[in-house]
Amino acid sequence: MMKNTPLSTRLKTKFIGRFFIFLSIFLTCLILLAGCSKNSEINAALGGTATLAPGQTISITDASLKVKFLEVVNDSRCATGVECFWEGEVSALVEITQQNSTNRLVLTKRGSGAGTEDFNEYAITFEFTPYPQAGKQISKKDYRLKITVTKKEVLSGGILVTFQVVNESYRVFITNPDTIAQVFAVERGESSATIPSGKLLSGAVPYNQPWSWHIDSEDIQMAEFTIELCDGTPSLVEADLNYWIDTVQRFCPWSAQISKIEDYR
Repeated sequence: MMKNTPLSTRLKTKFIGRFFIFLSIFLTCLILLAGCSKNSEINAALGGTATLAPGQTISITDASLKVKFLEVVNDSRCATGVECFWEGEVSALVEITQQNSTNRLVLTKRGSGAGTEDFNEYAITFEFTPYPQAGKQISKKDYRLKITVTKKEVLSGGILVTFQVVNESYRVFITNPDTIAQVFAVERGESSATIPSGKLLSGAVPYNQPWSWHIDSEDIQMAEFTIELCDGTPSLVEADLNYWIDTVQRFCPWSAQISKIEDYR
């Protein structure tokens, strides 16, 4: 039957078939591009969380603020399955647009878990995935930045101390004058009372993101030694919060180190 079909008709049919295939591919590409363009900016309210790929932006709908994840610039974290003398750190470059001003900021986090960086009146809580594994190279395009933007609480009458515990961190706002003096003594190397022992309180506070608990600002002391029961990491407290609040009642990480002090007095 095909042999009796004129050549011009066969060519025309072949052309039309190829045209529709091309048109289908073209329309599919347009749809994909439109989807990528649409997803390059993710809307979230203050306190909301978004996971960004390189090039994507979180736009805070109830604040004139956008944070764009540009790229990971360094990743020296100790890979899973490898013994290291230092946990390493990971850093990413972000672009922050607030009203008509654009700034670039490097977000750096030691080890695993979440970190926090301040920008003007906002606190940026962030976490990187995936975590390095022995023998596997992470491509820059495969990194993801989980980010939450909150309004910083207006603090006064105390100091905000960031404690590093292994490869995690937490923050305590301290208003007890005696404890404030102890903290600065530890920072100067004049005291061996390096363990922060504080009363655990349920409830998230902006300065201690991403944890859903915080330490009593008055009921905290720097100690040389404590009972082992209250030793642990921030993530251990988070994982079994009711037990820690009701039974242990205090948090006293033995390996805590002061990494930052902000004075609000």
